[in-house]
Amino acid sequence: MWDEVTENGSSEILSYSLEIDDGTGGDFTSVVGLVSDYLKKEFTITSNIVKRTLYRLRYRARNAIGWGAYSPIAYVRAANIPSAPL
Repeated sequence: MWDEVTENGSSEILSYSLEIDDGTGGDFTSVVGLVSDYLKKEFTITSNIVKRTLYRLRYRARNAIGWGAYSPIAYVRAANIPSAPL
């Protein structure tokens, strides 16, 4: 989940775009929000993810003026939910 934007210059956010790399430091690919508007602040990627791989992600927002700058890059390692302790 990404942080709520608190300063929007009085311009409504029309879409968020989330991008991820291929896990090897390659180019970013849009996951959601670029082709069609997406306003939720959560998204689960369920395909083309390899366990134990470190992925880079970034996001940005679009308003009436256009797309804003990208967020700082975040790193996420794909993993299973751990089992509950005995």
